[in-house]
Order: sequence, then structure tokens, then C-alpha cells
Amino acid sequence: MELVSLLKSVEAVVNGGKSVVSTDNSIVVAMIQEAVKSGRTATFYVSPAQAQAVMRWYWTPARIDEIGYELVSQEEKDRIESELGITCAGSWFSNQVDCSACGATYGMFEFMQQGLREHDRDWIKAVVELRNASVIRVNQALDALCANCNTLIIRGHWYGMHDSKGTLIYGCCSGGGVLA
Repeated sequence: MELVSLLKSVEAVVNGGKSVVSTDNSIVVAMIQEAVKSGRTATFYVSPAQAQAVMRWYWTPARIDEIGYELVSQEEKDRIESELGITCAGSWFSNQVDCSACGATYGMFEFMQQGLREHDRDWIKAVVELRNASVIRVNQALDALCANCNTLIIRGHWYGMHDSKGTLIYGCCSGGGVLA
């Protein structure tokens, strides 16, 4: 019966205009790498092992330094929990981007705040509670908007949320000439 339910879920996804691909890990990882390199936008819902393989390939020491990708501080995680009501279990990473108009900083708190504005709380909660799947946003079309003055922040914001075991839950990769 579980396979029937799975097939019906696949059919619903395909009926919604999306595709489902079932293949071995190396092909999935290669598909994600190709999307990153070519600059194509895609969201991949993959196994944690596949996500970890992509993240190990993507986050080189040079890229981490150039972007300023760092562990989200406990203070920022506490603020996310107290002000936004989102539990920040595990290790979260983000860069900090300054707004060119007002100088305010856009980091993980502002990313989560914008996520709550653009999606609903149930969707955000479902994402941070993922345990058997990981989401990788490749060359995402998300515009970071300054929480202070609503100006478009043209310098990219990168993020990664990992559970308490270090497994990627939700993260991003950008390529296609950006830091290639």
C-alpha cells in the first residue's frame, strides 16, 4: 500500500507541472552540480546523503571566506526563536549583507523574517522539521529585501540549516559565473 501512496504523490507532483527523478546518488549529485555551474535555477528535494555530498563539493574554504559564510551566533538564533517563534535546532550558517541604502544588516534573522512574510508559518515549520529529506535551492530567484527600508539587496545572501546531527535540512548554492 505504501508504494501506491508514493505513486499517487508522484502523480500529484507531475500533475502540478513538476518532474520527479529517481536515480542513484551520483546522478543526482551530478545534476545539482550541473545546475549550479550552468546558472540554472532549481530546487532539489534530495536525501540527506546526497545533500551532504553537494555541500562538501560546493563549500570550499575559498568560497566560505569570499562570501563570509559563518555559523549563526547563538544570540541571533535566540532572537529568531524569541521574536519569530522558529526553533533553531542544530547548526545554522549565513553570511551578513549590508543594505546599500540604509546600512542595515541582512542575515539569518532577516532571511527567516522575510520567509515568514512570503510563506506561512506552517511551511517554515515543516521545512525546519525535515529529517529524512534535504532541500537545496540552486541559483535561487529569491530577492533579499532589507527589513529596515525594503530596498532590494543586490549582493547575495547564502544560508544553510543543519540539524543537530549536522545533516543539511535547507540550504543554497549559486554558480554560473558567481564565485566560480
